[in-house]
Amino acid sequence: MITNRPSCPLCGNNTKKNGTTSKSTTRWRCTHCGHSFTRNTQTHNKNTATMALFIQWATGTQSLTTFAAHHGVTRQTMHHRFRWCWWIIPTPTIDSFRIHDQIFLDATYLKSGCLLIAASKTHVINWTWARHETTAAYTELLRPIAAPLIAVTDGGQGAQSAIHHCWPTTRIQRCLVHAQRTVRRHTTSNPRTDAGKTLYHLALKLTRITDLDQASTWVAHLHEFDHTYREWMNEKTTIKDPATGAYTKVYTHQRVRAAYQSLLSLHRRDLLFTYLQPPPTTIDPDNLAATTNSLEGGINAPIKELARRHRGLSLPHQRTVMDWWLYLHTEVPDDPVKIARDQRWGQDALSTATDLITHNTTATTNDNGAPAEYDTAIDTSYQHNLGIQKGWIK
Repeated sequence: MITNRPSCPLCGNNTKKNGTTSKSTTRWRCTHCGHSFTRNTQTHNKNTATMALFIQWATGTQSLTTFAAHHGVTRQTMHHRFRWCWWIIPTPTIDSFRIHDQIFLDATYLKSGCLLIAASKTHVINWTWARHETTAAYTELLRPIAAPLIAVTDGGQGAQSAIHHCWPTTRIQRCLVHAQRTVRRHTTSNPRTDAGKTLYHLALKLTRITDLDQASTWVAHLHEFDHTYREWMNEKTTIKDPATGAYTKVYTHQRVRAAYQSLLSLHRRDLLFTYLQPPPTTIDPDNLAATTNSLEGGINAPIKELARRHRGLSLPHQRTVMDWWLYLHTEVPDDPVKIARDQRWGQDALSTATDLITHNTTATTNDNGAPAEYDTAIDTSYQHNLGIQKGWIK
């Protein structure tokens, strides 16, 4: 039976009467989500309902086809409703005066590019998109944020250079899990030699260290390894270059040597146990972390799962979906509908894009001195060299 009851503008389910307003207008209430509205509200706030649906789909796990079917429309209809929502740009609100005890830095690669993220243990602070992990990309990420006491990184050179440039007073903690991975990459998880087995098991103990005494014991074992296997690691083998025929000496056990050098370098640069010797102004020194697991497991993993759920999106649309997920996981996110309303439901970004397209189009015309593209090819103005040419062309 066809009824005159409106559908819920947020979820599309059935509604029931819920009294009247002060102007005697019938108020309706959704039986599914509890949203209360009037028919005038449903008409005038169509964009509000559409934006709420867009955020629900973008940050959810349903495909657009399933989501549209759940709301009683086709995929094409829902895609048409969302056409202006892609122009809404969320930007994080960063407190440039707040100093964190720790900030975790990491990057994850998606189809739409390299996503660089700065986060605390509980929320996202800032993010940016780049092609690769470069110093310039990390500088753009770190510049708006006040220098924390400790920064935990995966050891990328771009991150360390940007930290020294933007946060010169910040101490760096190398992620111990990434330090273990570096050793595993050289020795494998099943080393054949005694030196490789000893070094690999020594690296595995890194994440179990909880105080300075255990750290001192670990460093002593590292020096003991060097004393025991130094001559063995210095052994060289003569090989012949098949291209030139020249003979060259190389280290026989280069992989174990490289694994040891990676740990020794971190120890000499004082990057392994920063979390055990925090600055005196640290608010919560007992809860400092030595890894980026909170960022990789709490942010990177859901981001990649979201990208998998929404596979098939164009690169700009995938970035928009990721931007909204990250924004909603900042410390105090604003209402997406309010953001859309402030940006005039996408008209601000659309007008900016139109202006850029117009500028790029007019920049290639003859207004800037470039030759004309289409004309009669006949110059009708007077030229002093016009005249009848006589004789042979020389």
